[in-house]
Amino acid sequence: MRALGCRVVQVPTTPPGQDYETPPSLMQRLRYRLRLPADVAGSNESLLAAIAQGADVLWLDAADMIWPKTLQQAKRVNPDIKIIWYAEDDMMNHRLRTRWLERSLSLFDLWVTTKSFNADVSEMPSLGVIDVLFVNNSFDANLHRPIAASDQDKQQFGSPVSFIGTFEEPRAQSLLHLARQGFSVRVWGNGWGDWVGRHDNLRIENRPAYNDDFARVIAASDINLCFLRKSNRDLQTCRSIEIPACGGFMVHERNDEITALFREDREAVYFFDNDALVEACENWLRRDDDRGRIGQAARNRAFELDLSHESNVVRILNAAGSQGAGGKS
Repeated sequence: MRALGCRVVQVPTTPPGQDYETPPSLMQRLRYRLRLPADVAGSNESLLAAIAQGADVLWLDAADMIWPKTLQQAKRVNPDIKIIWYAEDDMMNHRLRTRWLERSLSLFDLWVTTKSFNADVSEMPSLGVIDVLFVNNSFDANLHRPIAASDQDKQQFGSPVSFIGTFEEPRAQSLLHLARQGFSVRVWGNGWGDWVGRHDNLRIENRPAYNDDFARVIAASDINLCFLRKSNRDLQTCRSIEIPACGGFMVHERNDEITALFREDREAVYFFDNDALVEACENWLRRDDDRGRIGQAARNRAFELDLSHESNVVRILNAAGSQGAGGKS
Protein backbone atom coordinates (compact mmCIF):
# COMPACT_ATOMS: atom_id res chain seq x y z
CA MET A 1 0.00 0.00 0.00
CA ARG A 2 2.83 2.38 0.80
CA ALA A 3 4.47 1.55 -2.53
CA LEU A 4 1.25 2.70 -4.20
CA GLY A 5 1.45 6.06 -2.45
CA CYS A 6 -0.94 5.38 0.41
CA ARG A 7 -0.33 6.74 3.88
CA VAL A 8 -0.60 3.69 6.11
CA VAL A 9 -0.93 3.42 9.89
CA GLN A 10 -0.59 -0.15 11.13
CA VAL A 11 -2.45 -1.15 14.29
CA PRO A 12 -0.90 -4.28 15.90
CA THR A 13 -3.22 -7.03 17.11
CA THR A 14 -0.56 -8.86 19.15
CA PRO A 15 1.47 -7.50 22.08
CA PRO A 16 5.16 -6.64 21.62
CA GLY A 17 7.34 -9.73 21.56
CA GLN A 18 4.58 -12.06 20.36
CA ASP A 19 3.96 -13.36 16.85
CA TYR A 20 2.26 -16.18 14.96
CA GLU A 21 4.56 -18.76 16.55
CA THR A 22 3.88 -17.68 20.17
CA PRO A 23 1.90 -20.44 21.95
CA PRO A 24 -1.46 -19.15 23.24
CA SER A 25 -2.17 -19.12 26.95
CA LEU A 26 -4.84 -21.34 28.50
CA MET A 27 -7.18 -18.36 28.77
CA GLN A 28 -6.60 -17.47 25.12
CA ARG A 29 -7.43 -21.04 24.08
CA LEU A 30 -10.61 -21.02 26.15
CA ARG A 31 -11.70 -17.70 24.69
CA TYR A 32 -10.94 -18.99 21.21
CA ARG A 33 -13.30 -21.92 21.78
CA LEU A 34 -15.96 -19.53 23.03
CA ARG A 35 -15.32 -17.37 19.94
CA LEU A 36 -14.73 -14.36 22.19
CA PRO A 37 -11.05 -13.44 21.70
CA ALA A 38 -9.54 -10.93 24.08
CA ASP A 39 -8.06 -7.70 22.76
CA VAL A 40 -4.66 -8.42 24.32
CA ALA A 41 -2.88 -5.66 22.36
CA GLY A 42 -5.44 -2.91 23.00
CA SER A 43 -6.19 -2.83 19.29
CA ASN A 44 -9.66 -1.28 19.60
CA GLU A 45 -8.34 1.77 21.43
CA SER A 46 -5.33 2.11 19.12
CA LEU A 47 -7.53 1.82 16.05
CA LEU A 48 -9.84 4.62 17.15
CA ALA A 49 -6.86 6.81 18.02
CA ALA A 50 -5.45 6.29 14.52
CA ILE A 51 -8.79 7.07 12.87
CA ALA A 52 -9.08 10.28 14.89
CA GLN A 53 -5.89 11.42 13.10
CA GLY A 54 -7.65 11.02 9.75
CA ALA A 55 -8.32 7.97 7.59
CA ASP A 56 -10.27 7.20 4.44
CA VAL A 57 -10.10 3.40 4.72
CA LEU A 58 -10.12 1.00 7.64
CA TRP A 59 -8.74 -2.35 6.45
CA LEU A 60 -9.10 -5.32 8.81
CA ASP A 61 -7.06 -8.45 8.10
CA ALA A 62 -7.73 -11.29 10.56
CA ALA A 63 -8.46 -8.65 13.20
CA ASP A 64 -11.23 -10.69 14.76
CA MET A 65 -10.88 -9.06 18.19
CA ILE A 66 -12.25 -5.73 16.94
CA TRP A 67 -15.62 -4.96 18.52
CA PRO A 68 -18.70 -3.82 16.57
CA LYS A 69 -18.91 -0.71 18.76
CA THR A 70 -15.41 0.21 17.57
CA LEU A 71 -16.54 0.09 13.94
CA GLN A 72 -19.63 2.12 14.80
CA GLN A 73 -17.47 4.72 16.54
CA ALA A 74 -15.17 4.82 13.50
CA LYS A 75 -18.18 5.73 11.36
CA ARG A 76 -19.20 8.43 13.82
CA VAL A 77 -15.70 9.93 13.69
CA ASN A 78 -15.66 9.81 9.88
CA PRO A 79 -19.01 8.96 8.23
CA ASP A 80 -17.23 8.60 4.87
CA ILE A 81 -14.67 6.04 6.00
CA LYS A 82 -14.73 2.75 4.07
CA ILE A 83 -14.47 -0.33 6.29
CA ILE A 84 -12.98 -3.38 4.54
CA TRP A 85 -12.59 -6.94 5.80
CA TYR A 86 -10.02 -9.10 3.98
CA ALA A 87 -10.64 -12.84 4.48
CA GLU A 88 -8.39 -15.70 3.36
CA ASP A 89 -10.41 -18.37 5.21
CA ASP A 90 -13.78 -19.97 4.56
CA MET A 91 -15.83 -17.69 6.78
CA MET A 92 -18.95 -19.85 6.47
CA ASN A 93 -17.19 -22.05 9.02
CA HIS A 94 -18.67 -20.63 12.21
CA ARG A 95 -15.56 -21.61 14.20
CA LEU A 96 -13.62 -19.01 12.22
CA ARG A 97 -16.13 -16.26 12.93
CA THR A 98 -15.81 -14.72 16.38
CA ARG A 99 -18.92 -13.40 18.06
CA TRP A 100 -17.50 -9.88 17.66
CA LEU A 101 -17.19 -10.44 13.92
CA GLU A 102 -20.67 -11.94 13.57
CA ARG A 103 -22.15 -8.82 15.17
CA SER A 104 -20.15 -6.63 12.76
CA LEU A 105 -20.95 -8.21 9.39
CA SER A 106 -23.43 -5.56 8.29
CA LEU A 107 -20.98 -2.77 9.21
CA PHE A 108 -18.45 -3.57 6.50
CA ASP A 109 -18.63 -1.51 3.33
CA LEU A 110 -16.73 -4.23 1.47
CA TRP A 111 -16.11 -7.86 2.35
CA VAL A 112 -13.14 -9.22 0.36
CA THR A 113 -12.64 -12.96 0.07
CA THR A 114 -10.25 -15.32 -1.69
CA LYS A 115 -12.95 -18.01 -1.54
CA SER A 116 -15.09 -17.62 -4.65
CA PHE A 117 -17.95 -19.63 -3.14
CA ASN A 118 -18.19 -17.27 -0.14
CA ALA A 119 -19.42 -14.58 -2.56
CA ASP A 120 -22.48 -16.65 -3.48
CA VAL A 121 -25.76 -15.14 -2.26
CA SER A 122 -26.36 -18.23 -0.13
CA GLU A 123 -23.12 -17.74 1.79
CA MET A 124 -21.68 -14.51 3.29
CA PRO A 125 -24.45 -12.24 1.92
CA SER A 126 -26.98 -14.49 3.67
CA LEU A 127 -25.28 -13.63 6.99
CA GLY A 128 -25.68 -9.90 6.49
CA VAL A 129 -22.63 -8.90 4.47
CA ILE A 130 -23.67 -6.09 2.12
CA ASP A 131 -21.04 -6.09 -0.63
CA VAL A 132 -18.68 -8.98 -1.43
CA LEU A 133 -15.64 -8.90 -3.71
CA PHE A 134 -13.81 -12.09 -4.73
CA VAL A 135 -10.12 -11.77 -5.52
CA ASN A 136 -7.62 -14.48 -6.30
CA ASN A 137 -4.77 -15.08 -3.89
CA SER A 138 -1.71 -13.00 -4.65
CA PHE A 139 2.06 -12.81 -4.28
CA ASP A 140 4.61 -10.34 -2.94
CA ALA A 141 6.91 -9.41 -5.81
CA ASN A 142 9.74 -8.62 -3.38
CA LEU A 143 9.59 -12.03 -1.67
CA HIS A 144 8.18 -14.45 -4.21
CA ARG A 145 10.77 -14.39 -6.96
CA PRO A 146 13.17 -16.83 -8.61
CA ILE A 147 16.55 -17.26 -6.97
CA ALA A 148 19.60 -19.20 -8.09
CA ALA A 149 19.86 -22.10 -5.66
CA SER A 150 23.45 -22.66 -4.58
CA ASP A 151 24.81 -26.07 -3.65
CA GLN A 152 24.42 -25.03 -0.02
CA ASP A 153 20.77 -24.03 -0.65
CA LYS A 154 20.08 -27.40 -2.26
CA GLN A 155 21.55 -29.16 0.76
CA GLN A 156 19.84 -26.95 3.31
CA PHE A 157 16.45 -26.52 1.64
CA GLY A 158 16.09 -28.83 -1.33
CA SER A 159 14.50 -32.18 -2.12
CA PRO A 160 13.17 -34.05 -5.16
CA VAL A 161 9.67 -33.44 -3.73
CA SER A 162 8.83 -30.68 -1.23
CA PHE A 163 5.76 -29.40 0.53
CA ILE A 164 5.36 -26.21 2.57
CA GLY A 165 2.28 -26.00 4.75
CA THR A 166 0.65 -26.66 8.10
CA PHE A 167 -0.23 -30.22 9.05
CA GLU A 168 -3.55 -31.67 7.94
CA GLU A 169 -4.26 -35.41 7.98
CA PRO A 170 -5.25 -35.89 4.29
CA ARG A 171 -2.10 -34.18 3.01
CA ALA A 172 0.01 -36.10 5.52
CA GLN A 173 -1.36 -39.39 4.20
CA SER A 174 -0.61 -38.33 0.61
CA LEU A 175 2.97 -37.46 1.53
CA LEU A 176 3.40 -40.77 3.36
CA HIS A 177 2.06 -42.58 0.29
CA LEU A 178 4.73 -40.87 -1.83
CA ALA A 179 7.43 -41.83 0.66
CA ARG A 180 6.31 -45.46 0.63
CA GLN A 181 6.55 -45.43 -3.16
CA GLY A 182 10.23 -44.52 -2.90
CA PHE A 183 10.16 -40.73 -3.34
CA SER A 184 12.28 -38.49 -1.13
CA VAL A 185 9.88 -35.96 0.36
CA ARG A 186 10.69 -32.96 2.55
CA VAL A 187 8.01 -31.15 4.56
CA TRP A 188 8.10 -27.65 6.04
CA GLY A 189 5.44 -26.17 8.28
CA ASN A 190 3.84 -26.17 11.71
CA GLY A 191 2.09 -29.05 13.45
CA TRP A 192 4.12 -31.95 12.00
CA GLY A 193 5.87 -33.00 15.24
CA ASP A 194 4.07 -36.35 15.56
CA TRP A 195 5.21 -37.30 12.05
CA VAL A 196 8.94 -36.99 12.66
CA GLY A 197 10.51 -40.38 11.92
CA ARG A 198 7.34 -41.81 10.38
CA HIS A 199 9.22 -43.02 7.27
CA ASP A 200 12.85 -42.91 6.12
CA ASN A 201 11.86 -41.14 2.87
CA LEU A 202 9.73 -38.54 4.66
CA ARG A 203 11.87 -35.76 6.12
CA ILE A 204 9.82 -33.63 8.48
CA GLU A 205 11.45 -30.28 9.27
CA ASN A 206 8.64 -29.41 11.72
CA ARG A 207 9.30 -25.70 11.23
CA PRO A 208 7.96 -23.14 8.78
CA ALA A 209 9.75 -21.72 5.75
CA TYR A 210 8.92 -18.02 5.56
CA ASN A 211 10.01 -15.18 3.28
CA ASP A 212 13.44 -15.79 1.72
CA ASP A 213 13.51 -19.36 3.05
CA PHE A 214 10.25 -20.01 1.20
CA ALA A 215 11.84 -18.90 -2.07
CA ARG A 216 14.91 -21.04 -1.34
CA VAL A 217 12.81 -24.16 -0.79
CA ILE A 218 11.00 -23.58 -4.08
CA ALA A 219 14.21 -22.96 -6.02
CA ALA A 220 16.06 -25.93 -4.48
CA SER A 221 13.24 -28.46 -5.02
CA ASP A 222 12.44 -30.31 -8.23
CA ILE A 223 8.71 -30.64 -7.49
CA ASN A 224 6.73 -28.29 -5.22
CA LEU A 225 3.45 -29.78 -4.05
CA CYS A 226 0.37 -27.72 -3.32
CA PHE A 227 -2.36 -29.36 -1.25
CA LEU A 228 -5.64 -27.67 -0.47
CA ARG A 229 -7.08 -27.52 3.05
CA LYS A 230 -10.23 -29.64 3.08
CA SER A 231 -11.66 -27.94 6.18
CA ASN A 232 -11.37 -24.62 4.33
CA ARG A 233 -13.01 -25.91 1.12
CA ASP A 234 -9.99 -24.49 -0.69
CA LEU A 235 -9.93 -24.19 -4.47
CA GLN A 236 -6.71 -22.17 -4.33
CA THR A 237 -4.44 -21.07 -1.52
CA CYS A 238 -1.58 -18.60 -1.04
CA ARG A 239 0.95 -21.18 -2.23
CA SER A 240 -1.09 -21.70 -5.41
CA ILE A 241 0.13 -18.27 -6.51
CA GLU A 242 3.38 -17.92 -4.58
CA ILE A 243 5.01 -21.06 -6.01
CA PRO A 244 4.46 -19.96 -9.65
CA ALA A 245 5.61 -16.43 -8.79
CA CYS A 246 8.88 -17.97 -7.57
CA GLY A 247 9.23 -19.75 -10.92
CA GLY A 248 8.75 -23.09 -9.20
CA PHE A 249 7.45 -26.26 -10.78
CA MET A 250 4.11 -26.88 -9.07
CA VAL A 251 2.07 -30.07 -8.76
CA HIS A 252 -1.35 -29.01 -7.44
CA GLU A 253 -4.65 -30.61 -6.49
CA ARG A 254 -7.01 -30.39 -9.44
CA ASN A 255 -10.12 -28.21 -9.66
CA ASP A 256 -11.65 -25.95 -12.30
CA GLU A 257 -10.73 -22.69 -10.59
CA ILE A 258 -6.98 -23.28 -10.36
CA THR A 259 -6.69 -24.89 -13.80
CA ALA A 260 -8.24 -21.74 -15.27
CA LEU A 261 -5.45 -19.69 -13.69
CA PHE A 262 -2.47 -21.95 -14.45
CA ARG A 263 -3.08 -24.09 -17.48
CA GLU A 264 -2.41 -27.82 -17.25
CA ASP A 265 1.01 -29.03 -18.44
CA ARG A 266 1.78 -25.47 -19.56
CA GLU A 267 2.13 -23.66 -16.24
CA ALA A 268 1.38 -26.35 -13.66
CA VAL A 269 0.66 -30.07 -13.29
CA TYR A 270 -2.41 -31.41 -11.51
CA PHE A 271 -3.50 -34.53 -9.63
CA PHE A 272 -6.81 -35.72 -8.19
CA ASP A 273 -5.80 -38.65 -5.97
CA ASN A 274 -2.71 -40.35 -4.55
CA ASP A 275 -2.21 -42.61 -7.54
CA ALA A 276 -2.25 -39.63 -9.91
CA LEU A 277 0.15 -37.84 -7.58
CA VAL A 278 2.62 -40.74 -7.77
CA GLU A 279 2.28 -40.84 -11.55
CA ALA A 280 2.93 -37.10 -11.83
CA CYS A 281 6.05 -37.28 -9.66
CA GLU A 282 7.39 -40.30 -11.57
CA ASN A 283 6.83 -38.58 -14.89
CA TRP A 284 8.13 -35.10 -14.15
CA LEU A 285 11.18 -35.93 -12.03
CA ARG A 286 12.73 -37.30 -15.24
CA ARG A 287 12.11 -34.08 -17.20
CA ASP A 288 14.45 -31.41 -15.86
CA ASP A 289 14.24 -29.10 -18.87
CA ASP A 290 10.45 -29.30 -19.06
CA ARG A 291 10.10 -28.53 -15.36
CA GLY A 292 12.21 -25.42 -15.80
CA ARG A 293 10.19 -24.33 -18.81
CA ILE A 294 6.89 -24.78 -16.99
CA GLY A 295 8.17 -22.95 -13.92
CA GLN A 296 9.16 -19.94 -16.02
CA ALA A 297 5.84 -20.02 -17.87
CA ALA A 298 4.02 -20.10 -14.53
CA ARG A 299 5.85 -16.99 -13.35
CA ASN A 300 4.99 -15.22 -16.59
CA ARG A 301 1.36 -16.24 -16.16
CA ALA A 302 1.23 -14.84 -12.61
CA PHE A 303 2.26 -11.44 -13.97
CA GLU A 304 0.00 -11.73 -17.01
CA LEU A 305 -2.99 -12.23 -14.69
CA ASP A 306 -1.91 -9.37 -12.36
CA LEU A 307 -1.82 -11.65 -9.32
CA SER A 308 0.46 -9.45 -7.23
CA HIS A 309 -0.49 -7.96 -3.86
CA GLU A 310 -0.16 -4.53 -5.45
CA SER A 311 -2.74 -5.30 -8.13
CA ASN A 312 -5.14 -6.76 -5.58
CA VAL A 313 -4.86 -3.69 -3.35
CA VAL A 314 -5.76 -1.47 -6.31
CA ARG A 315 -8.76 -3.69 -7.14
CA ILE A 316 -9.98 -3.62 -3.56
CA LEU A 317 -9.55 0.11 -2.98
CA ASN A 318 -11.27 0.90 -6.25
CA ALA A 319 -14.14 -1.47 -5.41
CA ALA A 320 -14.54 0.19 -2.02
CA GLY A 321 -14.93 3.55 -3.72
CA SER A 322 -11.77 4.97 -2.14
CA GLN A 323 -9.59 7.55 -3.80
CA GLY A 324 -7.64 4.69 -5.34
CA ALA A 325 -3.98 3.95 -5.28
CA GLY A 326 -2.96 7.59 -5.03
CA GLY A 327 -5.28 8.47 -2.19
CA LYS A 328 -4.84 8.31 1.54
CA SER A 329 -5.67 5.25 3.64
